[in-house]
Amino acid sequence: MPEKKVKLGEERLRMVLEGSQQGFWDWNIETGEVQRNDRWAQILGYATIEEFEDTVDTWTDLIHPDDREAAWKSIRAHLEGQAPFHRIEYRMLAKEGGYRWILDHAKIVQRDEEGKPLRMSGTHMDITERKEMEKERDLLVESLQKALSEIKALQGILPLCSFCKKVRDDRGYWEQVDVYLQQHSEADISHSICPECLKQHYPAVHEKYSRQNESEK
Repeated sequence: MPEKKVKLGEERLRMVLEGSQQGFWDWNIETGEVQRNDRWAQILGYATIEEFEDTVDTWTDLIHPDDREAAWKSIRAHLEGQAPFHRIEYRMLAKEGGYRWILDHAKIVQRDEEGKPLRMSGTHMDITERKEMEKERDLLVESLQKALSEIKALQGILPLCSFCKKVRDDRGYWEQVDVYLQQHSEADISHSICPECLKQHYPAVHEKYSRQNESEK
């Protein structure tokens, strides 16, 4: 391909990447040199790519220690022909000391006559905001699942005796309503007496409270 067309293609690629706010890297596998654009550095809080050395170690050292092995495993899988491309999400150390989540997507772009990889190019996209939203969503789902697991719902038709008001459970036994509710819900039962039962069973007490209520009005 003529050199003019190569430069034109590279210029168009640069414009596309700048418009999409993606970092770009181009790795010369034989020499170990890595060319990157300014956006690659800006994602991590730096002004320009001039603040970094053009080496593979620059990238490796910035990856979170827990993510390095997985990142290199993905690259090796593509270089060895086990994967059609390199694509992985991982954390990178930013200038202020925190970590940014990166979506790294790359592919071999040049091979020698024997098929050996010579160059690999890829992009970096900042997905920190998306990962934070996913974390909040997961925490919310976990909270809801925990709340639901603590709820014992009473559903369906309850067989209630018309006279003694006992409830028949799943085993066919008749139980007091308060016992049944304690076993099938999270409610705490406290006993009291309604005004009608108080009047029927304890008329003297009912009369006393009635007079007190009248005097307080």
